[in-house]
Amino acid sequence: MKKLLSSLLALTMALSLAVLPSSALELEDAKKLLAIHYVDGVAPEVLELDSLDAILEAIGDPYTFYMTPEQYQSFNQSVNGRTVVGIGATVETAYDGGYRVMSVLPDSPALEVGIQPGDIITAVDGVPMSPDVDPRVPVTGEEGTVVTLTVSRNGQSLEFTLTRRAVNIPIVTYEQVGSAGVIDCISFGSTTARSIQEAILEMDDDTAVWIMDLRANPGGDSGATATSASLFTGGGIMLYFRDGSGRYNYSYTLPEFPDMTDKPVIVLTSEHSASGSELFAGDMRTYQAGIALGQRSFGKGTAQIIFDETNSDVMVGGEAMKITTYRFFSPDGATNHIIGVLPTLLISPDNTNEAALLLTSPKPARAQDHLKLEIAGQTFYIAIKEAVKAENKAAFVELLEALPPSAKLYKGSATQTWTEIAPAKLAQENSLPFTSRSFPDTADCTYAREIDTLAAYHILNGYEDGNFHPDDTLTRAQFATLVASALDLPAGKGGKFSDVSEGQWYAGPISAMTDMGFISGYGDGCFGPNDTITYQEMITVLSNVAAWTSMDGYDLAKTGLLPEELVEYYDYAEWARTSARNMDALDALIPGSAPTAPVTRELAAATLCRLMENTNLIWN
Repeated sequence: MKKLLSSLLALTMALSLAVLPSSALELEDAKKLLAIHYVDGVAPEVLELDSLDAILEAIGDPYTFYMTPEQYQSFNQSVNGRTVVGIGATVETAYDGGYRVMSVLPDSPALEVGIQPGDIITAVDGVPMSPDVDPRVPVTGEEGTVVTLTVSRNGQSLEFTLTRRAVNIPIVTYEQVGSAGVIDCISFGSTTARSIQEAILEMDDDTAVWIMDLRANPGGDSGATATSASLFTGGGIMLYFRDGSGRYNYSYTLPEFPDMTDKPVIVLTSEHSASGSELFAGDMRTYQAGIALGQRSFGKGTAQIIFDETNSDVMVGGEAMKITTYRFFSPDGATNHIIGVLPTLLISPDNTNEAALLLTSPKPARAQDHLKLEIAGQTFYIAIKEAVKAENKAAFVELLEALPPSAKLYKGSATQTWTEIAPAKLAQENSLPFTSRSFPDTADCTYAREIDTLAAYHILNGYEDGNFHPDDTLTRAQFATLVASALDLPAGKGGKFSDVSEGQWYAGPISAMTDMGFISGYGDGCFGPNDTITYQEMITVLSNVAAWTSMDGYDLAKTGLLPEELVEYYDYAEWARTSARNMDALDALIPGSAPTAPVTRELAAATLCRLMENTNLIWN
């Protein structure tokens, strides 16, 4: 599987959404709830199935599920924090050769015996895990009892014996680390904003930069997320919701909501950061309150309503049903669904902590021996002597390598002046290894900035000789692969086109792009993977992408051409004119590009980069 949503399982691994429980809910009542509320609608033939389990399986949405009273209680504990009996680990909710440990919490049995994040739980008390096994059943038990976990770690099988006990779920912890105020938040629940507010009140005077660690945070309540983010941004619209009919509503905090700090925020993200974590990062991006650093986040951009006894008269006895009812967008109009949040600085997991801490130096009284970094509207300072220490060197080098072209790096002098310096030159001056993410043959390109930007985020690949070959033309298969990579689409299955067989390097990306409705084949059942793509074909695909990734693109796609626009885009084929208008409105149409001309690698990179920047998929 490409990636799995992580979820805090209340330290007891008590809620596995990979298991579809039998429900006490009447089937006809469940069908009505789904028919009315599910965001994408439910096909009539699915609603005709004879069990809720079968209907949910056919819908195929991991976020729409039924919860027994026991599971609903555990779910609420995992979001809001409780003291519960368990092993002290958070795990991913879907099975992939076992259940992967996402994090090990403080003062827990799991921490004491040496279980580590990334371990795959393959068996409990000798019983193998499988998609049909609810891990809650073998792992939970009475306090003081013993459980043995078999885990796989880097291909090695290990066994750990743990004694279950009561462990507190600290959904927010914080500490002062030098001049950094570090807040570790593993869920957005009813107590989250209050705890973050306490952290700011306690530490802001001694803090130069806030670090908000959301690497193990799968989300939670959208209202709690909005309130938490507003502590750093002040009041305003914090997210938009769009229902299945295209109507919008939004969540906001009042204009007088207190902006409690003017210090920049570094949001730490990982592949486990989902939903509310991604919304929080999007709020920081929209209001230019900080940056994100780490890995591309999970990509959950749908919102759910939980139907229980408080809002539905068909739910009884403490049961609940969670249904996907909306797609959500950051205040700047960008989705994170599937795509995730692409951090401002793309840093490997091993160097994320150290790289973030290097950016938390206060503004120095003397510029000498310091660096100033301007990026995404923020200013950070780095103490060079600290950065080049042995324990920080790898993180510092990767930080320099990760800087996109929009970042400006300055070196301080004894005369209190700041002089711009290239990251590679700085590395050379300090005898540091440096591997540029850009390509040797693109420095003189017209669109070098755009190429280098995509390269900084590992979206572009070069050839075996290390070069990009910007003047080479692009095939339809190559373009589909480029866009699928940029959007982090999971590979689709082959068999859709007669000339795209499974096993070919481009089969997965082409299938993924067609599944999303971004690209199509020819009328004869062929795709033409080796055909050169033309400019008007490319912008038609990217206009479809924009309609899915952004609110602006969605609204443009629903708007017909005006007579004056028809004249303006007349050179394009009739089927491409609206797309040309849409891309132009998004400032992603490259002036002077002939509609029927073949697309070069440089032109494709330039167009894609501008679209991603102007729809806020790239943090700038």
